[in-house]
Amino acid sequence: MSLNLLKLPFELTLALRYLRPKRTFVSVITLISIIGVTLGVAVLIIVMSVMSGFDLLLRERLLNFNYHIKVFAENRVMTGYSEVRDKLLQNEAVKGVAPFVIGPVLIETQPNEGLPQIDTPFIRGVDIELERTVSSLVSTNSLVQGSMDLSEGLLIGSEIRSRLNLKVGDYLAVHSARSFHRIRESQEEGKEVVLLPDDYEVRGVIDVDFYEYNAKFMLTSLENAQDLYDLGDAVHGLGVCLEDASLAEVTREQFLKVLPAGLVVRTWEDENSHLLEALLVERNVMFYLLFFVMIVAAFGITSSQITFVVQRTPEIGTLNALGATGGQIMRVFLYQSLVVAILGLVFGFGFGLLALEFRNEFLTFLRVLTGFEIFPASIYGFQALPAEIVISDLVKIGVGSFFICILAGLLPAWNASRLKPVEAFRHE
Repeated sequence: MSLNLLKLPFELTLALRYLRPKRTFVSVITLISIIGVTLGVAVLIIVMSVMSGFDLLLRERLLNFNYHIKVFAENRVMTGYSEVRDKLLQNEAVKGVAPFVIGPVLIETQPNEGLPQIDTPFIRGVDIELERTVSSLVSTNSLVQGSMDLSEGLLIGSEIRSRLNLKVGDYLAVHSARSFHRIRESQEEGKEVVLLPDDYEVRGVIDVDFYEYNAKFMLTSLENAQDLYDLGDAVHGLGVCLEDASLAEVTREQFLKVLPAGLVVRTWEDENSHLLEALLVERNVMFYLLFFVMIVAAFGITSSQITFVVQRTPEIGTLNALGATGGQIMRVFLYQSLVVAILGLVFGFGFGLLALEFRNEFLTFLRVLTGFEIFPASIYGFQALPAEIVISDLVKIGVGSFFICILAGLLPAWNASRLKPVEAFRHE
C-alpha cells in the first residue's frame, strides 16, 4: 500500500492519509458529508428519471390512443368526408385516416337487483377496420374480455366496468345529445314527448394501461354513434395517423394547402399543449429545486474541511516550515473534497439506479406496509410508476454535483494555504 501511495502526487498521498477512517469527530463529519452527497445525487437521479418516464409514457399514450392530426369542420359536422379522406391519403407522410364521432353521453345501468347507477363518459364511434390504422384503442392487445363486435354494442374501459360493476352481456341505457335536443324542441313547440334511451349491450372490456381512457371512454361503431347524435352520414371529423408523429406540424401546413376552405386542422401537440408545457416546466423547476439538495450536502463538505483545517493547523505550519508552498497545501484539502465528491457520486449513482430498478416493488411494499397509495392511478393516470434514464440528465447531475463539491472545499483549502508558520505553531 505504501509503495502505491509513493507513486501518487504528494498532495493526494497526504490527503488520502488524512482521510483514513479514525475514531474521531472529523471522520464522522467526513462520513456524513459522503452520505449527504450520496443522497443528493440519488434523489436527483430518481426524481429526474421518474419525471422523464412520465413525460415519455404520456407522449406514448397520447400518440397511441389519440390521432396525430384531426381534421374537422368547426362548429358543424363534416359531410362528404370520403373525398376529404382521399385527399389526406395522398400525402406521403400519412399512414392512415379514419372517421370518428365523439361526445359525452349519459349512461344508466340496468341491474336485476338494486338501484341503477349513472355515469357520464365519452363515447367514440369508429369504423373498426379503419381505426386500427390510426390508433391502438381497438387492437386485440387492449381487449381483456368479450369481443370487438361493435354492432349494437359497446366496448367499455376497465375502470368503467369496475366502477359500475358491469360484465360482458349487461345492457346500458344510453341517453345521447339527440334525446335532449328533441325534448327541448318538443317543449318549445308545446308538445309533450317521452324519448326512451337507446339500449346497448356491453360486448367487451378494454384496458389500454392508461387510467384516463379506461375510466372515461366507451367505443361503439360509427353507425351507432351517428345515430346517437342524429348525424345521418356525417361525422365529427377525420383522424390521421402519420408515419412519424414529429412531422405533425409540417404535415398540417401541407394539409391546409390542399383541403377545402372551412376545415380546421389540429395536431396532437395543439390539443395537448397545456399538458406538455406543464410537464416541461415542472421537470425543469424540479431539477433546479432539487439541485439545492446538493448545495445543502456541499455545506457538509465545507463544515468537515473547516474542522479538518483547524485540527491540522500545527501540521500545516510544519509543512510550511519544510518548504511546502501555499498551492501544495491548498491542493491537499482540495483533493480531500475531490475524494469525498467521487465517493458520494459513485454511491449516489449506484443507489439511485438500484432504486429505479426496484421502484415499483418498493411502492408495493410501502402500500402493503402503510395502506397508503403514493402514486394513485386515478391521479397520475398510470398503473405503474414510469421511469426513463436519460444519459444527458445523468451527465448534468454528475458534472454539476462534482463542481459543487469541489467549490464547497475551495474556501477552507484557500484559508489553509494562507496560514503562516508562526501563526500555525501558536496552536500547539
